[in-house]
Amino acid sequence: MGGTVDFKTALQTRLSVMKPRRQDVERFLIEHPHKITPGIPELVDLLRSQGKQVFLVSGGFRQIIHPLAQTLDIPLSNVFANSILFKDNGEYAGFDEEEFTCRSGGKPAAIRHIKKSFSLEPVVMVGDGATDMEARLEGAADLFIGYGGVVERKNIAEKADWYIYDIKDMINVLKA
Repeated sequence: MGGTVDFKTALQTRLSVMKPRRQDVERFLIEHPHKITPGIPELVDLLRSQGKQVFLVSGGFRQIIHPLAQTLDIPLSNVFANSILFKDNGEYAGFDEEEFTCRSGGKPAAIRHIKKSFSLEPVVMVGDGATDMEARLEGAADLFIGYGGVVERKNIAEKADWYIYDIKDMINVLKA
């Protein structure tokens, strides 16, 4: 998240140590329900009411993110994330290396894909990490809003077009 290690290497290392089983992921979702940042449901609803599409572009896993997308009523076709692969018996079998977000530079690639496939201009990226900020630095996102409401990263705050600590700041600007 701080940008010091190549993302794909970090992903491979983490998963090879964890070796999550399908049952582990299912149990995790039950034991750790999503905690949605205050203001996110209101922001998503406001964006949709203004005719804007909302996408989730994440270095996380579809198995974890799809339930969140469903809670926020974001179509699963608007989710770009990694996929953990499992054998028939539920054991870990790797991850889908074709996903945009499994490598450094994946989020900008996903945003370029979104822009082209959905005919969207401009695209605003909101995030708290180095891979989120990459989307702006590589010219895919037209604006990068850094978010420090959960974890503040000084390097992100310094390079973001706008840096916020509260989602309500975006809501207030969109309502103005």
